[in-house]
Order: sequence, then C-alpha cells, then structure tokens
Amino acid sequence: MLNSIQSLRALAAWIVVLYHYMQLVYNSQLTDPVSVAIQRYGDIGVDLFFVISGFVIYLSSTGKDISPWTFIRHRLARIAPAYWAFSLITAVTLMVLPGLVPLTAFEPVFLLKSLMFIPAQNPSGIGFFPLMTVGWTLNYEMAFYGVFLASLFSPEKFRVPIIILGVFLLYKVLRHLGGSFDFYHNSIVYEFTFGIIIAYAYQKKWVQRIPLIAALMMVAVAIGVIIYYGRIIHSPWRSGLPCTAILVAAISQERFFSRVEIINKLGDWSYSTYLCHVLVISYMIKIQQVLNLGPVTTLAIIIGLVTVISGLSYNLIEKPISRWVKAYDKRPSAVPTGAAN
Repeated sequence: MLNSIQSLRALAAWIVVLYHYMQLVYNSQLTDPVSVAIQRYGDIGVDLFFVISGFVIYLSSTGKDISPWTFIRHRLARIAPAYWAFSLITAVTLMVLPGLVPLTAFEPVFLLKSLMFIPAQNPSGIGFFPLMTVGWTLNYEMAFYGVFLASLFSPEKFRVPIIILGVFLLYKVLRHLGGSFDFYHNSIVYEFTFGIIIAYAYQKKWVQRIPLIAALMMVAVAIGVIIYYGRIIHSPWRSGLPCTAILVAAISQERFFSRVEIINKLGDWSYSTYLCHVLVISYMIKIQQVLNLGPVTTLAIIIGLVTVISGLSYNLIEKPISRWVKAYDKRPSAVPTGAAN
C-alpha cells in the first residue's frame, strides 16, 4: 500500500471520528474555530474514503490474473466480518441498554438486512440507515463491488468504461424498481469512479509526472472549494472532486511520504476505526455522565479506546480472516479449472 494512501486513510477515518464526537457529545453547538471547522467539514472523510476505495480496488484487481469469484471472496472477507461483529455488539447494546446508541433501534429482521448489506428503513425513523448507522456507506461499497465484479467478466481494456457505465446505471436505473432501491439514487456513488479514473492514470504513469508546486496548488484549490461550498452534503462535485484532487496530489508526491509506522498502522486500522467509533463515543457519553468526567479527559479516553479497539479488530478479525481466505484460495484444490487465483 502506498504510504500516501495510508496517510489519507488515517486522516479520513479520524476526521469522521471527530465529526461524530462533536455531533454526539455537543450536538454540533461549539463555536470555537476548530470545532466549527470539524462540525462543518469533518464528514468529508466519507467522500475521501469513497475516492480512495475506487483507487485501491482498481489497482489491486487489474493487471493480475484474478477471477471474479476470487475478487468477491477477498472483498467480503475484508469487509464483512468486522462489520458483522460491531453490528452484533450494537444490537446487544440496544437490547440491554435501549437508547444508549442514538438514532438507531433494534428489530430482528432489520438486523438481518443490515448484516446482509440490504438497505432498509431504520426502525428509529431516520431513513435508510442500517442498525449500525455508519454502515450506510458500506451498502454503497457493496453495490460498487457488484459493479466491479461484473466488469471482471470483460476484457481488461474495457473495464474502466464498464465500471463507469455500471455506476451510472446503479444511480439512474435501480431507483425505478421502487422501495429500498431508491437508496442507490445518490450521486455519491460517482466518487468511486473518480478513484477508478485516477488509478488508471496512475498505472499509465501520468499522475507521477505532476511536479510538487502543482500538487500543492491542487491541494490549496481543493481546500478552497471545500470551504467555499460550506457544510458537506456528499456531493461528488462539491466534495468528491476536491477529494480526488487531494488524492492525486498526495500520490503524485509519494516520495515525500516516508513510511512512518504509526501512520501505517492507523491506515491499516482505519476501517475498524470507522466501524467502532460511534459505539465507543456512545458508551463514553454515559460513563462521562456517571463519573462526571471533564471534556478533555473524555475525549482523551475516546481517542485511546478507539485506537486500541481498532488495532485489536484489525489484528484479531480483519487481518487473520483475510489471510485465511487468501491462503485457502492458493491451495491447488481451491483453484477452479480454467481460472487462476
């Protein structure tokens, strides 16, 4: 994994953590400049994740002899187990301590739909959010994997246009099926294609030719655009394109991103960070009330717990399951006739 990508993954995860901290603890009411900036722009970490996802998935799956079924097995092994684990913890929490986790509710069929990445109305009435509400992004992620999976049945030279067409159809066509399919009519899905296009350009060595001064200017303009448009609404044009510019600028200057172990770990753990942080914050709000903790102490404990739990989740769930599936696929008996894994 590129060091620049690891840095951006860590950044995206932790600005979302701070955004939800401000939202859940202070109801986004703080008025100091730093807090206002986090409250207004912190949710852009989701847009950055989507662009990075398109970039990483394309680079990790092209130029290699990989079957469609191997691709989907590896992606499910990487995404599903940790999501299922934290979803079940959330479900137990809601059954034992109703109301502890805000803006969600437990219902058995709804839990099953959440675990299967099927969009469904949350029983709390907030819309198409799964039991663990941050999982709404994973429902889009899984839909994108479906589009990418379909593209793997075509010659590689047609893959990029097929993916772009597939995402377009995802956005335009599925809504006409009615019901929960309307969930996919969200232009944020185009941000995956931005990452795909940048990955294609990176493979062609076009991105690496960008000089440092141009990269710095891209970041400055991107930040200016984000500030100009104000509160994040997950628009691919207002948020996705600036995030794409930041991604391009970062990977073009990979030589300046030396491998720093803590940043690399935070990048590896970023998915688990994203999954666990709302649970941690919710529990800490209750603990803060019971023990009368100060805000600085509470935030420090939240950061520490999220970091520790992220590391444990990555090393005990994400990493070993992914390795086991990849090792299983490499066994001679696991390779289907006519398909190389």
